[in-house]
Amino acid sequence: MSACESYANLPMESLFSMALRVNKKRQFLFVSKLIAKHLAVHPALALGTGSLLASLLMEKSGIPPIPQAQQIAEMIESGEVCLETSRQALAYRAALPERTVFIGMAETATGLGHAVFHHFDEASYIHTTREEIIGVSPTFVFEEEHSHATSHRVYAPAGMLEDAGTIVLIDDEISTGNTLVNLITALDAQFPGKKYISLSILDWRNKSQKQKLAKLAETRNLAIEVLSLLAGEFTLYHSDSPEEGDVPLLRETGSAAPNRSAQIPPVAYASAGGQRYLPFTGRFGLTSRRHLEIGQWAEQTAKMVKAADKPLVIGIGENMYLPLRFGLALGGDVKVQTATRSPIFAAEEEGYPIKEKVLFKLPDAEDVNHFLYNISKVDTDRIYLLAESVVEEESWQPLISYLEKKAPVEWLSLTDKL
Repeated sequence: MSACESYANLPMESLFSMALRVNKKRQFLFVSKLIAKHLAVHPALALGTGSLLASLLMEKSGIPPIPQAQQIAEMIESGEVCLETSRQALAYRAALPERTVFIGMAETATGLGHAVFHHFDEASYIHTTREEIIGVSPTFVFEEEHSHATSHRVYAPAGMLEDAGTIVLIDDEISTGNTLVNLITALDAQFPGKKYISLSILDWRNKSQKQKLAKLAETRNLAIEVLSLLAGEFTLYHSDSPEEGDVPLLRETGSAAPNRSAQIPPVAYASAGGQRYLPFTGRFGLTSRRHLEIGQWAEQTAKMVKAADKPLVIGIGENMYLPLRFGLALGGDVKVQTATRSPIFAAEEEGYPIKEKVLFKLPDAEDVNHFLYNISKVDTDRIYLLAESVVEEESWQPLISYLEKKAPVEWLSLTDKL
């Protein structure tokens, strides 16, 4: 890797580790230590990462930055969490000079995008999704060629993107910039003349890749700015990938029943399998005013569940932000992690981040593989499984039976059945 520039001199090793994908399109992965996807992290670190990106945007927009930004950077570098710093930072909000829509990228950056959006009033948030929704057509679709699931869909409410002056695009990393080019091209074709700002933790584009984005801006007469916590270049030396044996599918049975007392009225749409969707995730658009209800929900829900000294909160797929806020409200030595579609090679090698994995079929979905990594390595005395929707309780039993071998499980269904 070449010399890197980073926000507040954050060292690379505090942001990510390298791993191997089980994916012929791209065989490497930057495993984030901050976003609570492949690795369990304290929610203050994940939310704080969004705060730093929000602070960058504020500075570029002529707005005073988040006062706790330097303390958050120190917290990320040291790994030592200060809950009071996190809560003070979350209380800081500002309004941008023009109407702004924030778009988080599925699946890894849905929570990160929301954590950025949290700091802005008079704005809107939406995240891209891999879900196919019944009875409604996506506003637009674009491709992420290197991904295991390439098509992103956006279901924006009428007027949201039309009325925006600035669109802020949030991802955990930019490797080549191709996804960013595809997204801006799709947006500009349907909603021309917007200003674009890209926010990411990592930006690895080389000179020619930066020129490709600049060419797009010039050709379409667009203003495009890219901001990141760390920017640099890397060179990948290809070699034969190690062979991975078959990963057995979780198949245990059980009789666990979900706690449905913390439910939120779902949106009107559902998947082919009957899965319901939360309005709070932002999959169908979320205003700044409605967003404020999430903190209230998290505090109330944390009070109604059994307490733990070392809670582990597990979210599923694109539902990343609510587990983070719930985890922060729980307090204690809490960690949050989210099941993912992303297949990563696992090995018990010193210094390698992904030690183990389990494979399960995503309940209430159409034969979609999901993975959880390093769960047996997490020190926890109680697990809270947050399900956006529970339709067929039987389909959840293999995952819950696996988790129950680690610690008692509190299973929360956040919406009711159709």
